[in-house]
Order: sequence, then structure tokens, then C-alpha cells
Amino acid sequence: MGKTIVINSSNYVQNSGNKYVYNFPQTSYFSAGSGIGVSNISIYNSIQNITQKRGNNVVTLNWLGTNYTFIFPDGYYSVSDINFFLQQQCILNGLYVTANSGADNVYFFELVVNSIRYSTSLNFYSIPTDAQATSLGYTKPANATWTYPVSPQTPSLSFGQPFGNLIGFTFGTYPPTVQSTNIQYLSTSTPVISPVDSLILTCNLINSKYSVPNNILFTVPITTALGTIIQVGISSIVFNDILPQNFSSLEITIFDQLFNPVVLLDKELTLTLVIQEGK
Repeated sequence: MGKTIVINSSNYVQNSGNKYVYNFPQTSYFSAGSGIGVSNISIYNSIQNITQKRGNNVVTLNWLGTNYTFIFPDGYYSVSDINFFLQQQCILNGLYVTANSGADNVYFFELVVNSIRYSTSLNFYSIPTDAQATSLGYTKPANATWTYPVSPQTPSLSFGQPFGNLIGFTFGTYPPTVQSTNIQYLSTSTPVISPVDSLILTCNLINSKYSVPNNILFTVPITTALGTIIQVGISSIVFNDILPQNFSSLEITIFDQLFNPVVLLDKELTLTLVIQEGK
């Protein structure tokens, strides 16, 4: 007959981001043939896709020869959210114009979803000359410190590979050289806007000769939207071998599918474990 252990938020290790520890009432010895398995788990999908830790939170805009570095606050961003953040940075730095007597903002680059091509699109538009801007009815904002170029030229955007993976681009500068006309770039790989598609739970009690690392307990596919609960019930428990030795505590650590440590914003968790002791 198996013994049940419930892990919940009270077992969360403060500031760890991904670790839960259950202290046994007393040191327990597990004999050879003992096993541990998951009966059910409920956990919230609360993993951010842009963070300083992931190294995908920085882009640089070159505007008429001047670089502006934009740093994303840690969070979960869709493609439209990324575009909105970049436009907000343009507003803060005066890197835009207004049209229709100030009723509309005009930006000179954008990131949008191209659903037909299953890709994202980086679009750049040329900043006009003073005469062209007057003809178009453009007005610079009060906080603008730049002057219109002698000839039209586009801004450019630079980023590293971690950010590029989100939107499906190879790291670099787009466009690589100044352009005088509008230009569009389509992503060259599938955008991975949600870099975590499953969670891997490890347990310090386990010693498996079949897995690498040797302490994998269970995997949880992420099948729900951000902020919603993931629930997995097990009809037939698979038991993992427990290392035959003394343990004073049970530790659960959570990683993504590539074994990168995750940071759970919502620490609420209900994990029901079943321990089967050997003879």
C-alpha cells in the first residue's frame, strides 16, 4: 500500500523561483525496491517569456546615427505587446512624429504578426526630409532632439539571438545598412514567443539509470494560457526508483523542457506524490 505526500505552497523555498522542500517528520530510510510517483498535480502557468535572466530583454534602436537602448521589464509579451513597448519607448524619447494636427502618432518601424506566412514581420519606414515632412503634415513632438535628415533614411533595430528566437530572426541589425526607402523583413525561423512548452520536475530521492539527469520525476505539458491552472491527473502511477539510503527531506525542483531553471511567479502548487516502500 502506497503512502501519500502532498506538496503545496507552504513547501516553497523562498526566492528560489522553482524549488519545494518537504521535511519528513523524522529521517526515513528507503530500502531497495522503493519507488515514488505522481498521482496528480495542479500548477499555474506563470512563466514569463522576456526576462533579464533569459538575456532576451534588450534591443537597440539606431535613429539617424544615435543609438537608444530599450530594456524590457520582465514579463510575458505577445508580439503586439513587444511592438507596443517599443512604440512607448519611441514616445518617451521623441522618436516619432504626429499627423492630422497631432491626432495620430506616426512611427518609423514596427513588429507585426504575419499570420499568412506563419512568421513575424519587421517593417521599417524612411524618416522624411524637412520638406517632405511639411508636405505630409508631420510635426515633431516637443521632446524631440533630432532634426530631419538631408535625405530620407530608415532607422534600424539591433538585438541578440535570445531576443531573435522570440520573433524568429537571426541576431544582428535590421536593416544592416541605412536605407532610403521602406523595407520589410520576414522572420527566417518559426517565432518561439513562448519558450517554455513543458515543465520537468526532478526529485532528490530518485536515482534512475535510464534518464539524464538521473532524478527526473515527471513532466507537465503546458496546455493552458498564461495565468490559468494546469491540472494533470494520473490514472496509472509510474513509480521511479528511490535511492536506498536515509533522507530527511524531499526536494522538488522545476525546470523547462531544456532543463533551464524556471521562475514561477505564482507559487501555488498542489502535487500529490505516492511512495511505495520496498520489502
